[in-house]
Amino acid sequence: TSTTTKKRPTKVRSTATLKNSPLGTASGGNRLATELELRHPLNSLYNFYTWAEQIADFTHDVIHSNHCTDAGDNDGSNNDDIDESVATATPKVTLVANSIGTMSSLQSILDEPNLFNGCLIINPNFRELHMAEVPLSSLTMPLVRQVQSLLRTKGHGLFASLAKPNTVKEILKEPYAVVDAVDDELVQVLLDPLLTKGADDVVFDTLSYSAGPLPEQQLSSTTYPKESCPTWVVYGEADPWTPKKRVENLRNVGRM
Repeated sequence: TSTTTKKRPTKVRSTATLKNSPLGTASGGNRLATELELRHPLNSLYNFYTWAEQIADFTHDVIHSNHCTDAGDNDGSNNDDIDESVATATPKVTLVANSIGTMSSLQSILDEPNLFNGCLIINPNFRELHMAEVPLSSLTMPLVRQVQSLLRTKGHGLFASLAKPNTVKEILKEPYAVVDAVDDELVQVLLDPLLTKGADDVVFDTLSYSAGPLPEQQLSSTTYPKESCPTWVVYGEADPWTPKKRVENLRNVGRM
């Protein structure tokens, strides 16, 4: 099948370090991060920029491709003859993000705003292990990095002992105010990916990712399409892992 589509833009990445990036605080205040490191310290492929590209690629290659195919089927034409007006009329996509998926989705919008028309964020994560979030980072980050390195080299046995249904269920009961919602189906949905080969390496790489983008920095970017791509945020007030006042303060950053 051949379709005529607009050329996708070349992705332009920021420098490795951003200066004076606006961030929030758990108490709902504002602050500036004098230096915001963006690159994964291990140069790992498991980073928000790779995940953002995967979202954009799926949108373009799967959602839009299926739309063009359906358009050709519906008008009775041959798919080989789909013209540019059909191909370029593909609908924009609304992203739905949860937790650390917030940064991946916002970065995907920054990369290719022409693909999207909005983003719904559920319980955003502010990445407490990010060097810009850790108190006295110049003193504490060396210790944090030692722990991260120890987990990557020696933590596989610990990971295997924690990746058990009962353990996962108990961990989930902390953020879930409605404990009955933590049923066997939910536990299995979360546990299955953790039991695939190489999952522990991915988890430890992610835990070692003390850099990268943060929500306020992304939403306040001069290139973020606030008018054409508004953001909605929902969160659970009883969720101890989501700082309520910081979430509310996002109103002052983007179009919420």
